[in-house]
Amino acid sequence: MRLKKIKISNCEKYTLCVWKDNIWIAFQAVLDAVPDDGTKERKELKDKSDDLIEFLKNYDTLYVKLEELMNLAQKNKAELTMEGEDVMPFRPLLYRDFMLCEKHIINSSREYTKQMTPKLMPLINVYEWVTNKPFPAFVPKRPWYDNPVYYKGNVLSFVGNGETITYPKYATLKDYELELGMIITKDVINATEEEGLNAIGAFCVFNDFSARNVQVDEMKKTGFGPCKAKDFASSISSVVVTANEILPVIDSLEARVYINNKEVAQGKLDQFYHSLGKAVSYASKGEQVHAGEFMATGTIPNCCGMENNVFLECGDTIRLEIDKVGELTNSISWNLL
Repeated sequence: MRLKKIKISNCEKYTLCVWKDNIWIAFQAVLDAVPDDGTKERKELKDKSDDLIEFLKNYDTLYVKLEELMNLAQKNKAELTMEGEDVMPFRPLLYRDFMLCEKHIINSSREYTKQMTPKLMPLINVYEWVTNKPFPAFVPKRPWYDNPVYYKGNVLSFVGNGETITYPKYATLKDYELELGMIITKDVINATEEEGLNAIGAFCVFNDFSARNVQVDEMKKTGFGPCKAKDFASSISSVVVTANEILPVIDSLEARVYINNKEVAQGKLDQFYHSLGKAVSYASKGEQVHAGEFMATGTIPNCCGMENNVFLECGDTIRLEIDKVGELTNSISWNLL
């Protein structure tokens, strides 16, 4: 199921919409079109018609009721679309960003070396050519292979599709990261890998914007971070897709990055070293993970500037795409902060 949230035109109300029969059907329009039958499910659907997390938490029962009401409304030839503006589908309670792809770490480490210490590259190139292996300094350390590591970011800086990103003045190397976003819709603690996977209710497209010129100093030289490298902005797509549509085909999905309508990168979602279920499971180790949290996979290999050497400039427009999940577009403004 594909879902989005809109602010209804000419009023202060919001409603979820579902993609069906090639149109966006508004929950509120369906409720308006069918008389109240007094059932508990109808009341719950009405109460949760503008809340993505609450709807997905109760998906099994509420979608059955929504389907019933949509069929009745369509029989009565009711108008089920509504004019409105797309908004962020939800505001996360907490944001955790993982780094699930080994290839991304190796590629970005190599490119960072090219950027910052280019004199080392001839030696590195010879080593990799002779051994047919990545240079040892580029390979993650043992703890990365043991557990799916993550950092916690700033949910208050999240923006939606179509919004403008303002990099801070100190950002001289402006990067993006195409990631798969995971929307948590079940409370779990000490979850198994299977329970962790089942806690993911939906997916979206995610862009983790980065100021690369400060990231290494923050992380490698202090042991903390990232903070100023990333906390200024992240974006999520307007459309989310329920997990049952994505998980069976996730390994076949491809992703693309476009800057000013030019394709600059391609990737594929088949290179996660740690599974999505293990990521959620690890997050829940010894602590409660709540419905309404947001998690991201980390960069899909090749889909950031630090891997493909195409960075952002002020005035650019960037569009990210993931097959079957959707797309996400943001423009880059001049540095004002």
